[in-house]
Amino acid sequence: MLKAVTKRFADNSTLTRFEFEFCCDCCEKPLPPVVIEPQFRFKKKLWLTRDEREARAIIYANDHSRAYERANNEIRHELNRCETCGEMVCEDCTVYGSLEGGGICCKRCAEKRKIKREKENHNGSV
Repeated sequence: MLKAVTKRFADNSTLTRFEFEFCCDCCEKPLPPVVIEPQFRFKKKLWLTRDEREARAIIYANDHSRAYERANNEIRHELNRCETCGEMVCEDCTVYGSLEGGGICCKRCAEKRKIKREKENHNGSV
């Protein structure tokens, strides 16, 4: 299975819908869930043969895998990749223009850069 785009995510899928919830790598705030309708719907039957159960399980697993891949691709548009640490962060945790050349980074890396610059300035002025 494809690796999740964020470090923390939840698969809240059921037999009737696929739902994936991803969290920002910086603040761990959950983003709105990605909900995908299954491609295949099964009619409810009281009794299933073993072959029918196995076939349904295979179809469901393939459908789930495609939905998960699609959810990963959709959530990428809601996140930014920190150019320093590579983590996927929400808009609230994105700091624009903090890198040389105007790149983007997360709040944590921006804070580390700020502390490093302050130390360098403090050591240089002593």
